[in-house]
Amino acid sequence: PRKFRYHVLCGPTGCGKTRLLSALASVGAQVLDLEDLARHRGSLIGDIPGVAQPTQKWFDSQLVERLRRFDPALPIWVESESKKIGEIQVPSALLETMHGARLFSLSAPMAERVALWREDYGHFERDLDAMMGRLRFLRPLIGGEEFGRWETLVAERRAPELFQRLMEAHYDPAYARSIAKNYPLIDKASQVELSRLDRESLLEAARQLHPEP
Repeated sequence: PRKFRYHVLCGPTGCGKTRLLSALASVGAQVLDLEDLARHRGSLIGDIPGVAQPTQKWFDSQLVERLRRFDPALPIWVESESKKIGEIQVPSALLETMHGARLFSLSAPMAERVALWREDYGHFERDLDAMMGRLRFLRPLIGGEEFGRWETLVAERRAPELFQRLMEAHYDPAYARSIAKNYPLIDKASQVELSRLDRESLLEAARQLHPEP
C-alpha cells in the first residue's frame, strides 16, 4: 500500500462518500472501495442484509489483487475508514499511508443525508425494533436521556426523524473525534459541498474532482 498515493474522501455518515467513489470509478478514476471488499458499510448498523462478510484472508488477498491493477503514477481514491470494517481489519500499512494523504472533506444537507439513509438502511426503516437492538450498545456512550429520545421515535415509527437524530447526536460527534485523531491534516482538506446526492449530481462532482486528461 505504501507504493501508492491516495486521495481520501472524508465526511460524516450519510454524506455520500461511497456513492461518490462509485461515481469517480465511472469517470475513470482509480478507486479502492474497502467497504465493498469487506461487504459492510462500516458502522454498528453496517451489516448488509443477506450478505456475509468474507474471511480476513480473502479480504487481504482481494486487496492485494486490486492494488496490483493500479498505476502507481496516478492517485487512488479511497474513503476514510477506521481500523475495522465490521469484523474485517484494515491493514495498518494502508491506514498509515491514508492518514498522511491528500484529503477531501465532503458535506451535504441533512435532508439529503436522511434520504440516503432511508435508501441504504431501508431494511431498518421497515424494522426499527431490530435497529434499536443494534443501537442498545451505544446507550452507555450517549446516556439514558438521549437513548430515550430514540426509543420514543421508534415507538412512534418516525424513522426519518430517528435517522436525523442518530446522526446529530451520535454519528456526527463520533466522526469529528475520529477524524481529528486519525487525520491530522483534516484542516487542510479540500472542501467538496454536495447539494444533492443523486447519481447525476455525484457524477458531476466526480468529473470536477477527476477531469478528463
